Parts: sequence; C-alpha cells; structure tokens
Amino acid sequence: MNEIINVWKTVFKKPGYAILTIIIALIFYILNVIIQNYQTLSSFLKNYGLLSGIIYLFNGSIDFHKSTLLHSYISLVLSSLLIGILISLITFKIKNAKHKSKKTGVLSSVGIFIALLAPGCAACGIGLIAVLGIGGIFISLLPFKGLEISVLAIIIIGFAIFKISKDLTICEVCTIQQMKGGKNNERRTK
Repeated sequence: MNEIINVWKTVFKKPGYAILTIIIALIFYILNVIIQNYQTLSSFLKNYGLLSGIIYLFNGSIDFHKSTLLHSYISLVLSSLLIGILISLITFKIKNAKHKSKKTGVLSSVGIFIALLAPGCAACGIGLIAVLGIGGIFISLLPFKGLEISVLAIIIIGFAIFKISKDLTICEVCTIQQMKGGKNNERRTK
C-alpha cells in the first residue's frame, strides 16, 4: 500500500496532473447537472440567451445538492473525483510507460461507463440512464432505488485506480526506486 501512496504522491505533486483531475471531475459533475436540468437550461438558452444559460448552469451546479438526495449527491461527487483521478493516472501511465495493460483499460472503461449511466440517483434521472430512456421505472424496482449502480461504479473505478497505481509500481520505465539510507522514494521517468 505504501508503494501506491508513493505513486499518488509522485503523480499528483506535479501540478498538471492535479489540475487535470480537478478539470475532469468538474466536467463530469457539470455534465450531470446539464443532463438533470436539460429542459430548463434549454429554455433559458432560447428565451434569455447564452449568458443567462451559463449563469443558470453555474448556479445550478453550485446548488445541485439541494435538488437531489444526499446519498446521490455524495456518490456523484465521489464518482467525479474518482474519474478525475483515474484519467490523471491513465495519462501519467501513457506518457511514461512503454506498454499498456489491456485489462486495466477495459476495467477503467467499464467503471467510467457505469458511472456515466448512474453517477448519482438513477431513479431521479441523473446520468445517461435517463437519456437512454431506462430511468425511474426500471431503477425503482431495484432494492436501493438505483444507488447500487452508483456504488458498483465507485467500486469498479476505485479498483481500476488501485490496479493502475499498482501497475505503475512494477512498470519497467516508471518503477519506484527505494533510495539507500531511508530517504524518500523517487520515480524515474523519461
């Protein structure tokens, strides 16, 4: 586990990867705000113009926690952050590794796809499940009203983050070298 923490320190001490994480998380979060408020946002754009639509989207993003259940909001924020971290780690790995793990790529894709389907409350229509027309009726039949889909996505994305982090500790190009004398770990990169 210490190796993985060292990988995260190495990756995220570089400002570009931390910024990429925040940008991806915000994009994913805002995408969900847009999906939930698509009709109202569309009306704002038609009736009041682009500036009013942007202001409505900004305010809707800030106050989004008021329009959804607490567990849905938490799962959306957590999914957004995890996807940002995952994309940053994948970017780091692609930039620094000679070979790519197909298993990690598939796992990452599955986790992101599930998170896109229902990152928050699937029964309320957040995520692509509503866009695909599967929405509330199907999800309301599930025991936890769709929360299990969000939890599954978080688990898969978390495992993908763990797997990529672990891969970075054994990658030929990006291995963490233990320095003699108990000093901090360092990472060799091209």
